[in-house]
Amino acid sequence: MTKTFGVFFNGNSGDGKGEQIAEHLHKLLKKQHISYVPITGKDADDAIEKVKETLPQIDALVIIGGDGSINLAMTAMIRANADLPVAIVPAGTVNNFAKRYNIPLNVDESLRLISGQHSTRRVGIAVCNKNKAIVSSLTFGNLADISNEVRQEEKRKYGKMVYLLKAMKHIGKNKSFEIRFSLDNNFDEVMKTWFALITTTKSIGGHVYDDSTPEAMHISLLHNIGLRQVLPYLFFAITGHLKDSKSIARFEAKHAVIKPVNNATVQTRIDGDESINLPIQIEYKRNRIELFVDK
Repeated sequence: MTKTFGVFFNGNSGDGKGEQIAEHLHKLLKKQHISYVPITGKDADDAIEKVKETLPQIDALVIIGGDGSINLAMTAMIRANADLPVAIVPAGTVNNFAKRYNIPLNVDESLRLISGQHSTRRVGIAVCNKNKAIVSSLTFGNLADISNEVRQEEKRKYGKMVYLLKAMKHIGKNKSFEIRFSLDNNFDEVMKTWFALITTTKSIGGHVYDDSTPEAMHISLLHNIGLRQVLPYLFFAITGHLKDSKSIARFEAKHAVIKPVNNATVQTRIDGDESINLPIQIEYKRNRIELFVDK
């Protein structure tokens, strides 16, 4: 029986890169007698709906893009309660998920893996409010807001140092939020939070920052900000080394409820993109995704 692969890409990309990669993959799949169904949407909500509609028709889902595109496709899978193999072609600005699972970052290599010899493995993700995927990270607080201020042109010109410059401007200006963290029914505390980082794995961008159990979310909190506190965190942001810092509280949890105190408005960023406001509920889903990997 002929297999059918759905191929999801961002059709709104200005350079048309996703569509070009999809067409190239189409040719490779055709040689393997695999049918091809392109999937794209006018915007994020439309893309999720298009993926949901296509899932019953396909045997595997290929996602072309970075963490943001992967998030949209896996959110569709969660909402459809679908479970089918997923392949990644890392072609986005942020490719943390692909780096974590050693998926080839070279487009041609990843395409050859998909259309040729590969195996699969089960990997975990998190789910926010029961209907939104978290494939790599969720952040909130002042450093998350800094990323909104960084333009692509500045990032290309100054690299990661631009985040240091922006953060220095925030020192002493923005106060910590009072946030209640309820974790795994055994921790319930209000904590001052200047910045929070929640990851689904123990690495970000290929940097392993935590040697503990991989089957849980990893939560890092920066309580307040000043010269003494910001430098260890920015050192982590640049090098990936966090575990020796005394300025950051760290937890692990499979379930978390996170609420602002005093009805403060606190917006999250999920997998790099602006997302919902607190309060949120997050659950780690072990082995939720069957992922194409190299043999």
